[in-house]
Amino acid sequence: MDGSPNKATVLAYFEQFWNQGDHEAASEIFASDIAFHYPLGELAGVDAVKAYAAAVRTAFPDIHFTAADLVQEQDQVAARWFLQGTQSGAFRDKAPTNRQVSVSGITIFKLENNRIAEMWVAFDPARLTGD
Repeated sequence: MDGSPNKATVLAYFEQFWNQGDHEAASEIFASDIAFHYPLGELAGVDAVKAYAAAVRTAFPDIHFTAADLVQEQDQVAARWFLQGTQSGAFRDKAPTNRQVSVSGITIFKLENNRIAEMWVAFDPARLTGD
């Protein structure tokens, strides 16, 4: 990493918020009015993002993200990422499958004052549930 504070925030999003499940770190990682756009819907605000992450971690308690590439242009950081996890809990009305999943995606983060203010996430949601 090149020492960019914005890239450090994005890495904290993957490592602290997702991999460690430290949702208390959200106030340091996200702007309070975060806008989260992803294939399964739209979320607004830190509490909504934390609730979504808690639901995902309940369904995939061993979820782990790996950030493969980070590219910064002004106040935006693009990240190519991979996740792995086992669906041992219900997810989006689908019963636990105990199946391990591997999903790749790309997220573009817009940062303000070194906090994530907006995110656009692209991945194939069917890969999470095997649909």
